[in-house]
Amino acid sequence: MRLNGFDLNQLVCLEALLSEGSVTKAANKLHLSQSAMSAILAQLREHFGDPLLTKSGRGLVPTPFARGLLGPVNALMSHAREFIAHSPAGDLASVDRTLQIVASDYMLEVGLANAIGTLTAAMPNLRFDILPLTENSGELIRSGSVDLLLAGQAFAMDQAPNLLAFEDRFACLTCAHQGIQAGALNRDIYNQSRHVVVRYFEHQMTFEDDEAMRRQGVRRTRRISVWSYSLVPHFIRGTKMIATVTERVAKELAQRWPVAIHPFPFEQDPIRLYGYWHPSRDGDLVLREIVKTLNEEMAARSPSPTPFEAA
Repeated sequence: MRLNGFDLNQLVCLEALLSEGSVTKAANKLHLSQSAMSAILAQLREHFGDPLLTKSGRGLVPTPFARGLLGPVNALMSHAREFIAHSPAGDLASVDRTLQIVASDYMLEVGLANAIGTLTAAMPNLRFDILPLTENSGELIRSGSVDLLLAGQAFAMDQAPNLLAFEDRFACLTCAHQGIQAGALNRDIYNQSRHVVVRYFEHQMTFEDDEAMRRQGVRRTRRISVWSYSLVPHFIRGTKMIATVTERVAKELAQRWPVAIHPFPFEQDPIRLYGYWHPSRDGDLVLREIVKTLNEEMAARSPSPTPFEAA
């Protein structure tokens, strides 16, 4: 569809190109081929009479004109997403859309997957794009490119969270057969042991367990780093290594693996998980429904979680 000679279908591509600064990344984001995105960029350049993206070293950078377009384009797309999110009250079963959620590995492990199963049963035409938490995820929320971001308190955001999802605490996991005996894990053993730790973002982020260790003046001997909590049991089984995870994750993994759960042998503050969304989503009934379903899921999995509530 064209408006004053502009193909409105290309607005989504323009937003992706300007926000990603890369033809390849923009194509991947929209599930298009690189050649198709290159052709669209050529058409956009012709329409605006500007290169939009120019080479700088090995990458592309927006031109001054393109930088001026980014704000209006983000505003247009936010209003468009707000518009299509409207649904008659009580008619959620007829919703036909894709919900984009950025979630930490932690959140996926402790409840998001089950909540999505419940939602898809109630809304059969609702689809989900689950995106990994990266250093650039905050920008996706600020631009309104995704519907919801769920991450721990260590994730740096320059906006206040929309909700406090729940609180958790640390626990330690060991192999049930070869690891430390129940009740034997203390500070000395923890300090002297080798550890499996969960790290992503190319290890550039400060994690809650890092902060807890720093306050105690402890430096773990890191033997193995993995990018997912689900991988932890693979590496501690048959060893005496320790993994520091959250209590919720520990309980989930203990249901599927021969692992033992031990109390974390140091003082600790609660770990908080937050949810964020763009202001344009405030009236989104589908987003409200997923928050409600997550609340119910977390309450069912633990007798004493902090429920979803406005932050």
